[in-house]
Amino acid sequence: MSTKIHVGLSPGMLKSVCLSEGQRVDMKIFPKLWEKGDWEGIVYVIADKGYDFYDVRKRLQESSKQAVIPSRKGAFCPGVRDTERYKTRSAIERFFGKIKENKRLALRFDKLDTTFFVFFLLACLKVLKLFC
Repeated sequence: MSTKIHVGLSPGMLKSVCLSEGQRVDMKIFPKLWEKGDWEGIVYVIADKGYDFYDVRKRLQESSKQAVIPSRKGAFCPGVRDTERYKTRSAIERFFGKIKENKRLALRFDKLDTTFFVFFLLACLKVLKLFC
């Protein structure tokens, strides 16, 4: 069994987090991630191609957020070509790189979603330097 971790991240804080099955498509999880988060003060939503979907873009536009999501190959409508903002996505990649330094998370030692998620949150506290 594999697990995906979906994270809404802004500088120095988590906005929203949820888990899904590894085989589940990212765009199907976005509504759940969006509902759980506090998105005030966020102007740009930067995501990878897995979130390139009409409903995702529509929800962002309705809430007056600008989507910085590259389009999938063969997509009907082109994505925003804001390459300068998309480069900041490396911060998210670095965040997950630091999270996966914890062997327990990288190899999914915990069988229950709740224990896995709690350990993920502890790792987030460590990575975001929220421990005293």
